[in-house]
Amino acid sequence: MVILTISFSKNLRQQRINFNADGGFLLYSAYFAAMQQSPAVFKNNISVFASKLLEINSGELLMSDYSKRYLTHLITHRNYYLCIYAHVLENVLKQSEKGAEEICLVDYGAGNGMLGIFAKFCGFKKVCICDIDADFILASKLLANELNILVDEFITGDIKLLQASLLEQTVDAIAGTDVIEHIYNLDNYFSIVKQINPDMVTVFTTASNPDNFIKTKQLRKLQIKDELEGSEPGDFVLAGAEKHEAFLTIRQKIIETNFSHLSKDNILLLAKATRGLYKPDIIIAVQNFIGKGILLNPDEQDLNTCNPITGSWTERILSIELYRVMYKKNGFSLSIKNGFYNSSADGMKKYLNTILNLAIRIFGKKIAPFITLVGYREN
Repeated sequence: MVILTISFSKNLRQQRINFNADGGFLLYSAYFAAMQQSPAVFKNNISVFASKLLEINSGELLMSDYSKRYLTHLITHRNYYLCIYAHVLENVLKQSEKGAEEICLVDYGAGNGMLGIFAKFCGFKKVCICDIDADFILASKLLANELNILVDEFITGDIKLLQASLLEQTVDAIAGTDVIEHIYNLDNYFSIVKQINPDMVTVFTTASNPDNFIKTKQLRKLQIKDELEGSEPGDFVLAGAEKHEAFLTIRQKIIETNFSHLSKDNILLLAKATRGLYKPDIIIAVQNFIGKGILLNPDEQDLNTCNPITGSWTERILSIELYRVMYKKNGFSLSIKNGFYNSSADGMKKYLNTILNLAIRIFGKKIAPFITLVGYREN
């Protein structure tokens, strides 16, 4: 028998086909399966998955009000969100040396878990859905069951708990939408990602696009409101599950409770100086002020602020350069992709968004509604 080996390269994956003398061939690897799971397959699955979503009555599911409200929003705008998920999965596959059928993917900060469930529907080998909110994990399980899609694992917790839970497993990729701008300590986050797998592919979308002036102006208003006024679920569709006081007020109460001997003036001074800090770090900062006279001085032009109780940032806006520094520090390169507008919207908005999507090709991040951060091992 004469054997001729031909090598193919597809998305960095090497596939081999062996031909025999009769002109037939034997597949030594799942080449054609891998070809079927090329980036285009994700877009091809959108219409089928969208139809499955339409069969769900989110109002009848036994999940929290916020999870239900969020799911209703996702289903209403299903085509747009599924296009975003396909975009995310395409970038995972492009940076991986494996086919989708070989990849273990974590949907991090998953919310209702639709990205991870869609990934499993598209043929990823293993999918883990992870969120710090137990209500969202329950909602993810209910959604997966309703869609009759078997997700491999559900984890309630942060990146440290994810690391501990998957200690004996290889995670190839971590993906998430609208989550990276809320992670309290990104430097620590990526250091743990590197510990989990130094070859990890990470793909995150964020609407906190620092180069889009109009978008940043809108997000700054949200930051100011959270910092000085507080927020409640009725503010907008995805405002959150619970009402919260102004972050400044919450920090004042934390400082007053733990350092009752301080004057009201100093408490207010320290509350302002600790904007953007999580409760344990607020206490350390106040201790440094009392013991060493060190007072933090947040940049007045930087309005980023976080919930002092949870550490979740309000749509944190970071420069692309700062992202690159954090990725590089932890051994990852960073590629930035432009997002797109909802071209499946109703009425005139559909045509306007189609024009805007064409304009993105010229103006790039300056008008993109979101950006995608693609991380991969630094060469």
